[in-house]
Amino acid sequence: MKKLADNLKFLRKQRNWTQEELAQRLNISRSQITKWESGDQLPDLETLEKLSNLYEVSIDYLIGRQFYKKDLLREVNRIYRTNEIDEVMLDIIDYLKQNPEMEKTIHTLSKLPIKKRKHLETVIITMLTEFSRAID
Repeated sequence: MKKLADNLKFLRKQRNWTQEELAQRLNISRSQITKWESGDQLPDLETLEKLSNLYEVSIDYLIGRQFYKKDLLREVNRIYRTNEIDEVMLDIIDYLKQNPEMEKTIHTLSKLPIKKRKHLETVIITMLTEFSRAID
């Protein structure tokens, strides 16, 4: 249940909570949180329900069930009246939420005047393309 461990850690960090703060909210020991987030142990069903309510996500999301992504995609596409948002976009959003500095940097980039932004985008794309080739 690696996905569960990753999701628990991600959701906790997303709220800027320490393991100790989460443990206090659940009235359990911090070491229990550590075991869940490392994948050494699984929370019981009652605790999964508490975590689901605390983080306002489904248990299916917590355990990494795929249909959650499909449901989310369907809802996002409905809200934006498009079919162009796909699982790749959700992966990008997940990445940005897990890397707040990158999120801030991209936000800053989006606010630049178009000419400067286009230049920087070209530089970034070129660098990433070259880096990808170098590691393959």
